[in-house]
Amino acid sequence: MFFFLKEEIYIGFLIEELTKVRDILDQENIKYTIKVKYPSAQWAGPGTVRGNFGSFGMNSTYEKQYQVFVKKKDAEQAKYLVHRALHS
Repeated sequence: MFFFLKEEIYIGFLIEELTKVRDILDQENIKYTIKVKYPSAQWAGPGTVRGNFGSFGMNSTYEKQYQVFVKKKDAEQAKYLVHRALHS
């Protein structure tokens, strides 16, 4: 499905949080899409950020960024469920 028909309901770096988000959406039968970004693998000048500067001192927790998208019609309910799952 096209991303302009979806809304982002979660963005984070922790796989544990992503698991909670996926679990609650699965329980409520809300379909979702996950996008994973690698910020250190982005191109910066002649190479990637990690390639230019190395990875020494980088916190591996922030190596991957997770984004979860749902259909716009499900977004409000999904945001509520995600907030409840992560902050209760």
